[in-house]
Amino acid sequence: MRDKYINIILVGYGGKKAKSFRINKRTLKFFLIGCTATLTGLLIFAVATFYQNLSLKTEVSKLREEKRKLTVLLAKEKRRTSYLEQFREKVEELEGKLITIDKFLRKKGIRKVPSGVGGARSRIDIFDVEYVSFLQDEAEKAYKYLSRIPLGPPVWGRITSRFGYRRDPFTGRYEFHDGVDIKAPWGTPVRATAEGKVIYAGWKAGYGKTVIIRHAYGFRTLYSHLSKIKVRAGRWVKPGDIIGYVGSTGRSTGPHVHYEVWRHSRKQNPLKYMYVRW
Repeated sequence: MRDKYINIILVGYGGKKAKSFRINKRTLKFFLIGCTATLTGLLIFAVATFYQNLSLKTEVSKLREEKRKLTVLLAKEKRRTSYLEQFREKVEELEGKLITIDKFLRKKGIRKVPSGVGGARSRIDIFDVEYVSFLQDEAEKAYKYLSRIPLGPPVWGRITSRFGYRRDPFTGRYEFHDGVDIKAPWGTPVRATAEGKVIYAGWKAGYGKTVIIRHAYGFRTLYSHLSKIKVRAGRWVKPGDIIGYVGSTGRSTGPHVHYEVWRHSRKQNPLKYMYVRW
């Protein structure tokens, strides 16, 4: 029968006695198997942990890339939202101005029927392509209307005499003043306040060198005391075109422009058209 034990002798050094141990072969076998299994398990765990960490690094890298992409998308979305908000504000601003212009035109009897602007009361309507296109069309119509109405002053300067009764600078008596007098330096360009046809350009008693323009919707404007006339009768002018220069011809006390606005042969207060605010 084989020996079930293994003798292990530890040789002593320096005069020490040798020691011997007996280990059961079966126990030693299980011990070695256990050690091998433990080492194998540790090795497998280490390898698994390594690959797991590698996989985690890959995932982290992917997540970082996704985060970068999301950051870019969010930035684009913010810009888009900001652009849409600015667009909405501009559309609403245009809408408000067109409503004001429409009221002005109807008050003056130039436009009989409301334009229909102002129907957008929700964000969806504001971004509706058809409605925005409608606003563009109305803006073009408004421009055509306004370009034919005498708006704004013919020259920038201080108003020295208003529309209505005043003391005449020559006679000292109260007389009705048909327009407004705008003081400006000699030779300052005088501009047409609306699109129209020049129906008179020449000398007019009391008014000196004078230009009269006939506009649409029954309007007529007069510019007098000019030092020089730049247009001839029959010429078609646009708003802002130079028709003459400031002077003091005719019955005048100094360089200025006498400006009148008529509609359907009735005198109008020019100030109601010179400083309209939208």
